[in-house]
Amino acid sequence: MRYKRQREIVNQELLTNAHVMVIGAGGLGSAALYYLTAAGVGKITIVDSDNVEESNLNRQVLHFTDDIGRPKVLSALRKLSALNPEIQIEVKYMRITPTTIALLPEADLIIDCLDNMDTRFILNRFCIEKGIPMVHAAVEAFEGRLTVIIPGKTPCLACIYAGVPPKKGEFPIIGATAGFFGTAEAMEAIKFLSKKGKVLAGKMLIVDLLSWEHSIYSTTFNLNCPVCGGKRW
Repeated sequence: MRYKRQREIVNQELLTNAHVMVIGAGGLGSAALYYLTAAGVGKITIVDSDNVEESNLNRQVLHFTDDIGRPKVLSALRKLSALNPEIQIEVKYMRITPTTIALLPEADLIIDCLDNMDTRFILNRFCIEKGIPMVHAAVEAFEGRLTVIIPGKTPCLACIYAGVPPKKGEFPIIGATAGFFGTAEAMEAIKFLSKKGKVLAGKMLIVDLLSWEHSIYSTTFNLNCPVCGGKRW
C-alpha cells in the first residue's frame, strides 16, 4: 500500500533493489533523502562528517532544534527510519578526503549533495574510477544547477568546471533553493533507477528561482581532462 500511487508509473522493484549513496546530509541532502526514502529506494547510504548547528536549520529540514550538536548522519537516520522502516539505511560519519574516500562502498548511484567544489572533485574522481553514475547539484542564493554524470558517456565534473576557481567559505542561500534542487536530484535518481524518461546526462539545467528564467545546455568534454580523459570510452 505504501507505494500504491507510484507503482502505476514506475517499476517499484527496480527502486527496491537499488542502492543509492547520498554524500552530504545538509540542505540538498535533506530534500533528496526525504524523497528517496519515501519512494522506497531499498538501500541508502548517508555520508557526512558534520554535526548539526543552529545556522543549518533554515535549510536543512531533516534536522530539528533538539538535534543541535548531534551528527547529521544520526539525525537523518532517526527521521528517515521513522518515515520508512521498510528500507535499509546505513550511515558513514566521515570526512571525504583523497584517502578516506576509498572506504566508501560501491553503489548503483551517487548523489552529490556537497557544498564545496574541492570535495566534489574528489568524489568525481571516485565515481569515474569506479564507473558509478552521479547526480550533481550546486546552489547559491536563489540559483542552482543540476546534471547527471555517467562515466564513459558524459563529461565529468572536472570537464564541466575546468578552470573555474573553487569558492571558499560560506555563501548565501535560501532554504527553499536547496530544497528545490535536492528534490530535483531525487527525481533524477528515481528516473535513472526506474528507467523512466530522460535524465540530464550530458546536459546542465540552470534555474534562477527569482525570475524562473532557466536554460539547459549541453556539457562538453575537456580534451585535457586529467580525470576522465576528455572522451567517451
